[in-house]
Amino acid sequence: MVNPTGEMTGPAGEPSELPGKTNQLQKDLSSDGYIIIRELLSPDQVERLRLVIKQHLKSEGRYQYGGKFQLHAMYVAEEIAKFLSSDVILNRLKEITRPLDVVLTGECDMMINTTSSWHNDVPHHPACIDGAIFADESFRVYKIAFYLQDQDEHSPATLKVRPRSHLKGLVESMPEKGLGIGAGDAIIFDVRIEHAGQMPTLVDRSLRKFFERIGPRLRLDSQKAFTLTRSALRRIAGTPDRMALFMTFGPSDSCTHSYAEEGCNRHSGVRGTLSAEVLKQLAANNISPPIIGKPVAPQQVSGPGT
Repeated sequence: MVNPTGEMTGPAGEPSELPGKTNQLQKDLSSDGYIIIRELLSPDQVERLRLVIKQHLKSEGRYQYGGKFQLHAMYVAEEIAKFLSSDVILNRLKEITRPLDVVLTGECDMMINTTSSWHNDVPHHPACIDGAIFADESFRVYKIAFYLQDQDEHSPATLKVRPRSHLKGLVESMPEKGLGIGAGDAIIFDVRIEHAGQMPTLVDRSLRKFFERIGPRLRLDSQKAFTLTRSALRRIAGTPDRMALFMTFGPSDSCTHSYAEEGCNRHSGVRGTLSAEVLKQLAANNISPPIIGKPVAPQQVSGPGT
């Protein structure tokens, strides 16, 4: 259902459009490069996800960008896998990829208090080198993002996008826009769109450079030292934790598989498997296990990329 502002409302049951018919979600993603689905999650779901992410990242994950994040989150946190494979999520993904089936690329990250400057998510793709990817209207690979706290459009922590920059080879991008959201909202955006999250402050940039300079001399993990110092400053200032969860998907076509293959080159496999319950739920929706996350032989496994 579309509200008067042109945004979708949730939660959703079965997909709302007939197969083969372009729906409003698809039209808006094609035109602007992003959509917001309001109130997709309940307050209880939001609180539970925040707890799962915080507990996991206390002892696991990677220090980077002033916070911590975990790659392949579906494979390391069962509750995350169950949530992302639930009907309320998969039905929305199916609306976007129809008439084709959904493909999960395996890119699935959870993070806490990370910073992010302007970027897109396709710099590793060969078609990005000559810009051809930004003129390809058949390319439909997306991320669904959950920012698990209220963030108004003027908040420095909110996601900012440059609408239509996913097709900058064909149309002119619009000025940057902060996306005001509630904790239960979902944002879906084209992986080609230019976007930024919590921009690093002057203090953040100074701290990062300081620890990068002294870290090797003192045999410190500079990213860990930067994150722990930044976390202490946030606690002193009473700044609440900022958490997010992302998953990449697309229709079952050559563009999605090509994107996933490039991801495999960067993240060449993970240990672990999805539970029987999650695999059954995916199969019921005609979705194969995530591509990047497919386990490989131990001798082929390499560490996560950057």
